[in-house]
Amino acid sequence: MERKEQLIFTFYCPKVPKVKGYRKYQRPTLPTNQHPSASMPPQRLQQQVDQTHTYIRMFCGSLCGFSLLMLICVSPLNWVQFLVINNGLELYAGLWISCNHELCWSHTPKPPYYLQYSRAFFLISVLTILVALGWLFRSCLPRRGRMTPNLDLKVSMLNFISASCLLLCLILFLAQIHWHSRDAMESALLWTYHINWGSDFLYMFAGIISFLNHITSRSPPLDQNVTAVPIDKSRLGIGPVTTVSPAEDAGSGFQTESTSEKEKKLSSTEL
Repeated sequence: MERKEQLIFTFYCPKVPKVKGYRKYQRPTLPTNQHPSASMPPQRLQQQVDQTHTYIRMFCGSLCGFSLLMLICVSPLNWVQFLVINNGLELYAGLWISCNHELCWSHTPKPPYYLQYSRAFFLISVLTILVALGWLFRSCLPRRGRMTPNLDLKVSMLNFISASCLLLCLILFLAQIHWHSRDAMESALLWTYHINWGSDFLYMFAGIISFLNHITSRSPPLDQNVTAVPIDKSRLGIGPVTTVSPAEDAGSGFQTESTSEKEKKLSSTEL
């Protein structure tokens, strides 16, 4: 009896990431995406993405339209004020306005033609932004045909061209002012001239937004046939992971059960 009490069998079962036949192993639960868009159908998600791009185009069109409206409103006004040094006479002039004085410019072209070049660049800027607004307005309408390819990229280029032309227009107009006010007059720019710089900034800003919208819209469309294949990884990410098929798992389970039964029989016979 004392000998039977001393026969004690102990088994050590280490915890391993994956062992064939070890059915008590619990795989770690991967974190799931709780965002509402995760459970949204791919068609609905793609529709929302396209709608977002349309709203961005409408915002760019609003910026361009507001800038164009400001340019049209201030273009027929005076942009600069001249003060004659001898008698203190005040003269006013603008891009399309002459002060009708011998010291001021007239509508007759004279070298170095700064004023004429400035007017030409102003017209190019207006025509370019009108083309961009036309494309944006047509894209916001209900689709009756194929949309213009690379619309955002083209609108961005037109915005940059229009902003560059307006910038050259303002620089050449400033050169025209310095050319006529060298000795006899002093000049002071009015608020209408500074508004044009604000319009130029809005053109550049709209061009940058359109370019970013073009980059984000180049991502491939969502495909509902694409399925995610889970990858088995260990908890610590160290060492290989052994994959076990169901047939092998069942066979290994049967083998472990048979070995455990044999060990029980051997222990009973020894006892």
